[in-house]
Amino acid sequence: MLTPSGTREARYKVGAIVGGKYRIKRLLGHGGMGSVYKAENTTIGRTVAVKILHPHLADDGVTLARFQREARAAAGIEHPNVVDVLDMGLDEGGAPFIVMEYVRGKSAARLLREEGPFAIARATYVVGQVLDALHAVHQRGIVHRDLKPENVLVTHVEGQADQAKLFDFGVATFMESARDASHELTPTGRAMGTPYYASPEQLGGLSRRDPRIDVYAVGVVLYELLTGSRPFTAESFVELCRQVLEDDPPPMRVFRKDVPPELEAVVGRALDKDIEARFQDARALHQALVPFGAMPLPEDFDDPTDTFTIDLRDLRAREREAEQERRQQATSRAPDVRGLVVAEAFTVARRLGGDQLARMLHRAVDGEPDEALWYPESVLGVLEAGDEAFGTDDRRLLAEVGRAVARRLQAEGAIAAEATPELLFARVADLWGRCFANGQARVRELGLGYGLFEVSGHPRPRLSRAVLMMGLVDEALELVGGRRCEVRLAQSAALGDGIDVYEASWST
Repeated sequence: MLTPSGTREARYKVGAIVGGKYRIKRLLGHGGMGSVYKAENTTIGRTVAVKILHPHLADDGVTLARFQREARAAAGIEHPNVVDVLDMGLDEGGAPFIVMEYVRGKSAARLLREEGPFAIARATYVVGQVLDALHAVHQRGIVHRDLKPENVLVTHVEGQADQAKLFDFGVATFMESARDASHELTPTGRAMGTPYYASPEQLGGLSRRDPRIDVYAVGVVLYELLTGSRPFTAESFVELCRQVLEDDPPPMRVFRKDVPPELEAVVGRALDKDIEARFQDARALHQALVPFGAMPLPEDFDDPTDTFTIDLRDLRAREREAEQERRQQATSRAPDVRGLVVAEAFTVARRLGGDQLARMLHRAVDGEPDEALWYPESVLGVLEAGDEAFGTDDRRLLAEVGRAVARRLQAEGAIAAEATPELLFARVADLWGRCFANGQARVRELGLGYGLFEVSGHPRPRLSRAVLMMGLVDEALELVGGRRCEVRLAQSAALGDGIDVYEASWST
């Protein structure tokens, strides 16, 4: 053992109150830095996770102040792949505690123990999300410095599996500060996070905040997820330091024959002992992992000037305000989306999101889509996730799917080339029915260059469905000769308006 472990006895019993309002429900885990409990915020009834650190770590007031600054910085990250920090304080015994969102899932370390090495696409997909989180926190001047599989939670988010959540930002800094005050390793702590994942410069005594420290740790994590073994192991801290500083890690293909040489080269560069030869930031490593299964980085789009896209971004802003209610709605497995839409989504996914998004869709529909069948609305959830990952997070990818569907319907003869925009708009209810199984669409108003239609009665309204329809109608109007077409969502059932109301205008 590198360091003695602390007692496994829970510091708090079930029902105890921490910080005046957090009622302990049960012990979730115990480690070298402290214990994590599932608890309830008695003020608002929210389930949270409370991490209570060892009291001796707060002996130095300067150290505690530094920890509080780190925790406040972490609380402002607000990234989907970072566990939210909600509160912090000192318990009755003077021990610092952090309150975090409670995430249902398993750590990557536990999954590794239970299931063995990850599939290559799964490992790089999870690690890509970790790198996306690190990029966001590094932009705020925060370096994790204790990255390890135990600090990566893998969960389901809105029906999507293998969603990573990173936590424990600032805790390693706190540990190092406590160690600096005493100039020795504590019985329950480690000087620089977990030594197996510490970079050569950390083990060599470098204390500067350099994001490339985290890049190295990600390399160790990825090596372990793929092979089931850490690149360096030792029975003593001194021997581990020697290995990290002097030895090359064993080739990954010693443990696993199917690791591509190109992927091994990427991991090797992340583990380079020379900090200048390493990937210089989290985004660079993320980009290198995309060919192996990591989600592609979002493209840098110019700010839009067209009315259609500006409306999409306005809708996205409104959607965020209603996000809490939307998340509480269960996703149904009932048939809702026609296979033709799913097939066009595959085409758009490969063009804009690469093979990773196409694989996500493939899993959602359990194979290649049959255009004559109907599929559950979970397909729309996959496209929403893809829009956040590959687009500009304004639902443009969904609008592009709608445009592709319009072109397909024209090729099938459902949109007559000789039709006028007015005749096309008069048949908008038919277009809705060719794409979606639920909801009643009807034209409310129609005039020269103007139309209004509504969709009501859908049991599970979603903004993604409405945006897809906006793209379809916009493209369909252009296909039959409409010019300067504009389609906007005037009301949205998903945002609490009761029904979807679409306004369209065009010229000829």
